[in-house]
Amino acid sequence: MNIRDFAKLAGVSKTTVSMALNDNPRIPQKTKEKVLEAAKKFNYQPSMVARSLKSKKTKAIGLMLPSITNPFFPQVVKGVEDIALRNGYSVVFCNFDEEIEKESLYFQMFENRWIDGIIFSGVTGDTEEIKYIKEIQEKGIPIVFIDRGLEGHFGDVVMIDNDEATYRGAKYLVDLGHRRIGFINGPAGIRIFDKRLRGYKKALQDHGIELDESLIVEGEQSSKTAESAVRQFLAQALPPTVIFTTSDLVAIAILRAVQKSSLKVPEDISVMGFDDISLASLVSPSLTTIAQPIQEMGREAFKLLVERIERKNSPKRKIILDTKLVVRESTAKPK
Repeated sequence: MNIRDFAKLAGVSKTTVSMALNDNPRIPQKTKEKVLEAAKKFNYQPSMVARSLKSKKTKAIGLMLPSITNPFFPQVVKGVEDIALRNGYSVVFCNFDEEIEKESLYFQMFENRWIDGIIFSGVTGDTEEIKYIKEIQEKGIPIVFIDRGLEGHFGDVVMIDNDEATYRGAKYLVDLGHRRIGFINGPAGIRIFDKRLRGYKKALQDHGIELDESLIVEGEQSSKTAESAVRQFLAQALPPTVIFTTSDLVAIAILRAVQKSSLKVPEDISVMGFDDISLASLVSPSLTTIAQPIQEMGREAFKLLVERIERKNSPKRKIILDTKLVVRESTAKPK
């Protein structure tokens, strides 16, 4: 059914239909209600292409995330998608697997695709990545960064204070009595992981604990990294009494690796994660972790993006969401 057919069935002009569906204040409320009721009755769906041509808006956004295999990011997707759908927006999702080449291809795609804006969680924030971001912004496409902001504040940002969150986790372990704290972090050079390492080091320094570089492992957030790190730690003359990692997924792999070594968690060695994904409370022992408000992060990023779409020249904003220490069964005082 096209707009002419619908207007005839509704008993009004095409212009009235168009103005009523776009909530034009010149159309009386009773007429709007009549048109909307008819639209519902006849299941009329106005052409999004036609609307886009007129308004210069597509009601579609891009969501670019680095790793859908990490349970953190599907929760971001849910947070964005739920509020986007309620507000009449569709979401074009892209997973670039932490690869800068793949990321650049998606940016090029969005340059040529009619979208209103992008929610983006980057890889490194290096010169190449910044170049693509600036090119997108020069095209008039706003970007909101989520989870991983860029130094220099190139766009609106929704994230946590990574230094403070990791500091809080390390301090909790120190307060339990741990002095040898193994730390498994994400890849060096990715800003959020560099900040988490900084928070860990500062907590040790503030509590008079000498830094031991042999207790720090940086690498891909995977079970392979976890198993290798556990072997490395347990082979030391003085192994750590706790392993703190910046990913619950890695922490769960650590639990398995420790148990394979015939040790018990937390009796022989404690384990602590980061994120509070849904699996964290389901594994045995349940995982002590730093909880991020993941879905809220997605919702706030969408709200910021809509604000930026509607008011492109307003000042850049940075929203820092609170984290929470969640104490479960996987941590205890050291032997």
